[in-house]
Amino acid sequence: MQKTEKLDFIGAFEHAWIQYKSNFTKLAGWGAAIAVPPVFFHFSISAGVILTLLLEGFLMILLANSVLCAEKGLKNEIFSSPKLLLNYAKNGFMVSIILFPLLLIGAVAAIIPSIAVFSVFMFTFFITADGGKFATDAMFESLRRGNGYRFPLFLFSLVFYAAAFFALFLAQLLMPIGFIAGALITPYFFTVIYEFYDQLGIQQ
Repeated sequence: MQKTEKLDFIGAFEHAWIQYKSNFTKLAGWGAAIAVPPVFFHFSISAGVILTLLLEGFLMILLANSVLCAEKGLKNEIFSSPKLLLNYAKNGFMVSIILFPLLLIGAVAAIIPSIAVFSVFMFTFFITADGGKFATDAMFESLRRGNGYRFPLFLFSLVFYAAAFFALFLAQLLMPIGFIAGALITPYFFTVIYEFYDQLGIQQ
């Protein structure tokens, strides 16, 4: 798809919902996997940090890959390619150690900087999954491709953060409910990110 002059913000959410429902069984498992590392923060901060850095970026790339395959009608053969899986793991770790500290620092300083950072680098996971680019190259590509669309992408990130904080709030009340909410919310919002990714014509 060619890059659009204006993002269809509402259309992205609506189409993502349709695709999410259609591909729920393909995406829900990855949402649950992504929700696992944060659970360990309830027991040990160090364990939560280690698992987040080791796994979260990798799992998000795998979710992005699953969304890409579902949207394009392709069979997800990630586990039949050890080389590709290793590449995703390597790049996922690089994304984790670069991006997640920035998000954390921004959240501690003031939540707005963290939202802004996420809005800039949100396409990193899809660019890595779609084109096999190295993590840092994918981050710069995400930065470049979002130029001219900062405000709508920031608004989306604001909505995403609000949903994430809602899941965290539920987790404080009862961990299983928060876990389920996070597992369901993440794949949907990644599908919305794909819709923006598609509108901006970032496909490799």
